[in-house]
Amino acid sequence: MARRIGAVLLLVLIVAGAYSATPFLAMWQIREALRAGDITTLERRVDWVSVRRSLKQSNGEVRAALAEYSQASGLPKPGIWSRIKSAAAPFFADPLIDRYVTAEGAPQIYGWRQTWRQKVRPAVGFSEPPTVLAATPLAGTGVDRAVSVARRVTRAAFVSPTRVEVEVRDRYKADRRWLAVLELNGWSWQLTEVHILHAPEVRSAQGR
Repeated sequence: MARRIGAVLLLVLIVAGAYSATPFLAMWQIREALRAGDITTLERRVDWVSVRRSLKQSNGEVRAALAEYSQASGLPKPGIWSRIKSAAAPFFADPLIDRYVTAEGAPQIYGWRQTWRQKVRPAVGFSEPPTVLAATPLAGTGVDRAVSVARRVTRAAFVSPTRVEVEVRDRYKADRRWLAVLELNGWSWQLTEVHILHAPEVRSAQGR
């Protein structure tokens, strides 16, 4: 009898562990689909209408992020041109979100980000932050990427059995956080919200 109860408890623990891991596996699949331009996976794993709606609530931060990445085609233009773009950005943020926050457009934003990281940052004198396994034979592999992302997670919690919130530090900006919300839709986890936040410690420091 005791052996049977132990087996049942072990099975329950295995099922609970697998269930707890599934939303985070879905997040990793979304990230890798962005890298690969896998539109089919992005359409299945992301509720794009809901994500666009949530990003529009973080409008100012979205403008800043899009401005950084869209400048990846060349160095940021100095002087009056930058000031004109900054002044005009509020009028174009929502159309940019509508255009690029889609299964087809999101890989383009990811591509901008990669170009910005590989070309623009070095050109203006910023080195690339090292990954966790940079000094090992696993540098640059999927394991290195996964461990490096996991290290930047500041909060990951089930707020209900069907809703998970994950907050991640931006790799390049200490005062920026990305909040992702995944919800269980049928038998599949979907990304339903993305918010861009300022780090609480930075906010409090600025408020003093």
